[in-house]
Amino acid sequence: MIFLSLLVNTLLFFIIFNLSYIKQKKADPKYPDKPFSKLALFPLALGVIFTLIVDVFKGIFIYQIIIFIISALLLYWIFYFLLPRSK
Repeated sequence: MIFLSLLVNTLLFFIIFNLSYIKQKKADPKYPDKPFSKLALFPLALGVIFTLIVDVFKGIFIYQIIIFIISALLLYWIFYFLLPRSK
């Protein structure tokens, strides 16, 4: 799943940063070439960083949900099984 996310994010950044260049180059073949670092490496780096950030947030969210479920089960056990019931 992380590789699909990386691919989609990189492709999205590539399109965003190079669409106007590709259109200009198609209309005018003599238009100067864009450096490889700006053409491919910059969108790739942004895609990697964005994917890592999003996956870290997903991991933190899942970790928080697990802690919440454990806490809820512990509180349920304390209040319904350990504490004496009033009659």
